Amino acid sequence: MNHTRKCNRVQMIILLLLGIVMILCAGYLLNIFVVQPRKSEADLQELNRIISEPIPQISKVSSASAAKAVPDSRTKFQRLQAVNKDIKGWLTVPGTNIDYPVLQSTKMNPDFYLHRNYKKHYREAGSLYLQYDCKPQISRNSVIYGHHMLYNAMFTQLTQYNYFSFWKTHRSFFYEDISGKHSYEIFAVLHVSPDHFQFNRTQFVDDADYARFLSALQSRSIYKTGMVITAKEKIMMLVTCSYEQRNGRTVVVGKLA
Repeated sequence: MNHTRKCNRVQMIILLLLGIVMILCAGYLLNIFVVQPRKSEADLQELNRIISEPIPQISKVSSASAAKAVPDSRTKFQRLQAVNKDIKGWLTVPGTNIDYPVLQSTKMNPDFYLHRNYKKHYREAGSLYLQYDCKPQISRNSVIYGHHMLYNAMFTQLTQYNYFSFWKTHRSFFYEDISGKHSYEIFAVLHVSPDHFQFNRTQFVDDADYARFLSALQSRSIYKTGMVITAKEKIMMLVTCSYEQRNGRTVVVGKLA
């Protein structure tokens, strides 16, 4: 009889522990797939509200005209950088839901925004962010990183560029900053590992070194776009994790139009 009671207690303890594990797992999944996506969406809506507010008009124009006034790039980024000076740009990739601010940290903590939003609060999806040593339109190569989430956020939809048919109808993306809106024409899509190819180089010895790098990008592209690029042109990379190989990356590369 005592043996039976002991077995029953053990079974109850095991069931209790299993119940606790299931509750913890359910809570984790709820946070990842419901709570965090909603918080990220709220963040984006708040930023869009900040940049879309009409510019106050103190002139003789009518109130109707004032209500239609839209902030230009300089005004929008002055507003954004008043919230966080690390907001450097805004990236839009037509045909996807990629339409996000781009932040940049420092050499001391280059991946600061990997799991933080523009308010520096924790977010599982993090933010899109520039490599610390890049200056778009100035650096020869500017690199933007973003998570590949299990739900459609950040750079998840970059994987549409795995298909030549998608590239044929979506050949450009846009990066806007305080200097204006800039178009990039996509000339290569790579599946690479940083263990084998340093795709995120930003410093080059000379034009010949840079030209070899551009040639290496094109030779590694998963399909040929037929686009011509020279050492006189600036490029931008959109980088996210991929799973075709160990420590893989999908890299979509565009040249400044």
